Amino acid sequence: MAEDLDVRIPFATLVKVALFALLVAIAIKLWPVMLMLIVATLIAVLLHPVVVWMEGHRVRKGFALGLLALAMFAVLGVFLFWVVPLMVSQLAEFAKQLPSLIARLGKFIPHLTAPTPAQIQQVAMRGLIGARYAVSGLTVVILILVISLYLLNEGGKVVEWLIAFASPENRQKLRQTADDVRPIIFAYMRGQAITCCLCGAVALITCLALHIPAATVLAVLAFLCDLVPVVGTIVMTIPAVSLAFISAPWKAAVVLVVYMAYHLAESYWIIPRIYGHEMRLSTLTVLLAVTVGGVLQGAVGAVLILPFVAAYPVVERIWLAHRLQRDTLTRHRRIGAAE
Repeated sequence: MAEDLDVRIPFATLVKVALFALLVAIAIKLWPVMLMLIVATLIAVLLHPVVVWMEGHRVRKGFALGLLALAMFAVLGVFLFWVVPLMVSQLAEFAKQLPSLIARLGKFIPHLTAPTPAQIQQVAMRGLIGARYAVSGLTVVILILVISLYLLNEGGKVVEWLIAFASPENRQKLRQTADDVRPIIFAYMRGQAITCCLCGAVALITCLALHIPAATVLAVLAFLCDLVPVVGTIVMTIPAVSLAFISAPWKAAVVLVVYMAYHLAESYWIIPRIYGHEMRLSTLTVLLAVTVGGVLQGAVGAVLILPFVAAYPVVERIWLAHRLQRDTLTRHRRIGAAE
């Protein structure tokens, strides 16, 4: 008979396992807060060059942060008190025209009937529930903007405070990683801001020119969906083409052509010039990253995963170089430069 094995686990190991499990539980519980911190950090990285530029022109840092705060909350105020009421009015007008539009669409799709008053009331009740979530979302947005301002003011101290927890031999690596990742995040945020504004402007001009219902709503949808590559294009195109088709089939064809033309121009001409060399990612890499991020954290994960994927070469060069074969880094650089 085989001898019984006497397995003994040190008490210190049990304590470490318990502490690790506790940290995992805390991280899961606080994950929404961590997402807020990640978004605030991205905004702070985007606005940091503005603060540096104003300080270079002899503007005190406190005054510069105050100007940025006024600008950010002014944009938020314009959206809340001008864009949102305009969207609501357009949706109300569209609801009034919906029966006649459906009747017109019934010529192409048999057995299509207009919604009953009870169905419209049910949709309105869901809209009230959505308004409650919108208030919670607005609170989160305001908190993110406030945190980003504090990070602009004290971000360097926070980074050094966190680096102090690392071992002395790893502190310089962490500083170098932060310095090398910052341009990548800035390129990503700058590119997202420009391309989203361009996409929303193209959608708004197209829908207004063709007199498509809810043009502002479609433009805001295009602005938000452009944050998610590939998948966002599909999501913003379907409702725009559908509403255009209700007005006239030829308008749907025009909208489809314009949206696809802009997507191709953005992918092959705008993005390479705006993002620069820091965000060189192949279309397959973007699609896989967006899919993984979407599965893990929904739309937020799909948006936030790209700068982390783009920052992998930095991590590979600083932290993994001694573990990889000699020619691996060289080949990876060549492949990245060819994308």
